[in-house]
Amino acid sequence: MWRTFASLFIAVAVAMLGIGIIIPILPLYADTFGASGVTIGFVFASFSISRALLGPWIGRLSDRIGRKRIMLTGLGAFSLLSVLYVLAGSIWELAAFRFLQGAASVMVTPIAQAYVGDITPKGREGRTINLLYAAMFFGVALGPLLGGQVSALWSYDAAFGVMGGLSFVALLFVWRTVPTDHGVRRTSEKTELELVPLPRILKRPAVKGIVAYFATRGFWRQGFSAFYPLFAVSIIGWSEAEIGTILSAYFFAGGLLQIPFGLLADRFKRFPQVLIGSVGAPLLLILVPFIRSTWEIVAVMFAMGALSALSRASVLAIRTELGRTHGMATLAGLHGSSFALGQMIGPMAFGAVSDAFGVGAVFPFGSVIGLLGSVLVVYWMRNWRTSITNP
Repeated sequence: MWRTFASLFIAVAVAMLGIGIIIPILPLYADTFGASGVTIGFVFASFSISRALLGPWIGRLSDRIGRKRIMLTGLGAFSLLSVLYVLAGSIWELAAFRFLQGAASVMVTPIAQAYVGDITPKGREGRTINLLYAAMFFGVALGPLLGGQVSALWSYDAAFGVMGGLSFVALLFVWRTVPTDHGVRRTSEKTELELVPLPRILKRPAVKGIVAYFATRGFWRQGFSAFYPLFAVSIIGWSEAEIGTILSAYFFAGGLLQIPFGLLADRFKRFPQVLIGSVGAPLLLILVPFIRSTWEIVAVMFAMGALSALSRASVLAIRTELGRTHGMATLAGLHGSSFALGQMIGPMAFGAVSDAFGVGAVFPFGSVIGLLGSVLVVYWMRNWRTSITNP
């Protein structure tokens, strides 16, 4: 088990490093096409549109045919599409490449999470799945730093090339080291585990809570990632390298704290941890437009990432427990799809607010949406164990 897990840990970290490279430079690259705030938001959202549409269905397919072949397909497509960014001749071509890359990405991280869920012992859901999430966050935390530095030293095209190269390295690693997963979702040698119908899964309160949590989290987090670089450059005058450092602070907090918070999720009641983190993180977003010190905003972003990690650790543990009866990749796909839905709507909504009221107004707007989502999460997840005992 642990050899397989280590392979997935490294592969996911490398893949997420490649994905994270684009975070600080994509809005600036899109701005070179003369795009409006809404159009920049659409470019960001196009990645998530395909993820939102395909997440549950790719997950269902993986629950039936296995994980490895889907991960290899996704990594190969992601690597190829990364280098096509340099060929974009218009903002709409950029959005199209972003859309296709989103479809490739949904074959990677949700499926890797499902693979880990398959091999996780009972009672260790929190620490195991959050160990994988730590790899994801370390990868995506280093990505903005690397992307900001590469684009500042050379060009945006060089950063896109590095993104594609890292994705290809991850593909080779999965191909050589991750075992083919035949029959991991079988109750016996002859009987395949019957998948719970998707409409029935969506009626469970805990599943609704998971969807609400990740949808609203994707909304304000992606909106922030899309518009903070523009705010930092136009209002404060910071460089791409400084922006990369600021955006990385959130992800470093997740990488450092996801594992200890996963242990907390296994040892203590999960609902209070979900409550504290889901309310605290978006609340801090209100402070963002008033901070002009680099290290003060880094501290706020780290605190925001820490609170997010606290709630996310317990939500992931709950999702893994539910996955044993509802389909591990199906729930991972729903998680990814709901997060992508928020990522899809968030940048466009942030763009509309920015065009109407100025870029500084997007941060309190995102905070309000995050807090409204927390109300739904608390309501649906307060009795989450009933969804496990009554699948």
